[in-house]
Amino acid sequence: MPNLKKKKILLLIAWIFSTYLLFLCFREIELEQAWENVKQVEPIWLFIGFAGHFSIFIFWARQWIIFLPMKASVTFKEMFEINALMSTTMNILPFPGGHAFGVFLLAKKKDVGHAAALSVMSLDQLTEGIAKLTVLLIVSYLTPLPPLMKKGILILILVIFIFMTVLLYLSLRFQNYKKNPITNNETFKEKVIDFVSRWGQHLEGLRNTQTFIYGVILAYGMKLGEASAIWGIQKSFGLELPVWSALLILAALNLTTIIPLAPGNIGVYEATVFFIYQHLGIEPEKAIALAITQHLCYLIPLAGTGYLYTLAKTFIRKKP
Repeated sequence: MPNLKKKKILLLIAWIFSTYLLFLCFREIELEQAWENVKQVEPIWLFIGFAGHFSIFIFWARQWIIFLPMKASVTFKEMFEINALMSTTMNILPFPGGHAFGVFLLAKKKDVGHAAALSVMSLDQLTEGIAKLTVLLIVSYLTPLPPLMKKGILILILVIFIFMTVLLYLSLRFQNYKKNPITNNETFKEKVIDFVSRWGQHLEGLRNTQTFIYGVILAYGMKLGEASAIWGIQKSFGLELPVWSALLILAALNLTTIIPLAPGNIGVYEATVFFIYQHLGIEPEKAIALAITQHLCYLIPLAGTGYLYTLAKTFIRKKP
């Protein structure tokens, strides 16, 4: 019960914070003018916003497949479904509920298990961190960054370095791990040590340089999909901004949404995009219209695809 109360309090704080951010965005905006900006959107360019975000699943599923241990085999279709359902959950539950659900779904597949599934998730998070850092460094080279983003880069470098060091140690330390025969007197500590050892053993993608580099390239592909989606949404509003503006927005989102608090990052996402466009000199009404449209183009594929899978499985019966 105490843990449940703490979770409710944290969720309430997250909602209050998100609501306050939305208030900051809307307090000086003429809603009619903002709506007029939305109505003038070009649908063809907007399609790129949906397609760019949807393409994430293609890179994501392929990345998880290559990070699987050699003994496990999951088809692209199955992995696509796992990622889609996980993405929907990630946009509903606070961190790390969606990630845990993804590990659970992958662990249920034949010859995978929880230790191997966790190793895939670990490499996913490591390569995503590297991709985010790369975007931030590219943007910092192209244009001056706000002081907070500069501090965020330093923190992200430290976190990635520590995380990679831990994973490298586990992958090398337990590369040839073999579990002793199970006994009835196995203690909780022994079970934890066995799980961590198997987790390290399954980090094959980190020991294989070629596989890991391929995984990083696929993570770059996901970021390219996001950046192209942002660019497409800019074009749909008739904006002529430099290419690095899309990377600046992506870099800012990579920092502010690194730990999702409110469901779908509502409030945090809009405020980030809004303030970056304000920084770029876009009028408030157009900036908030851009922020809301961009978030919808993100949520519809990344949260909606898994929802459609769920509906299909619930209401469409399989043929005998």
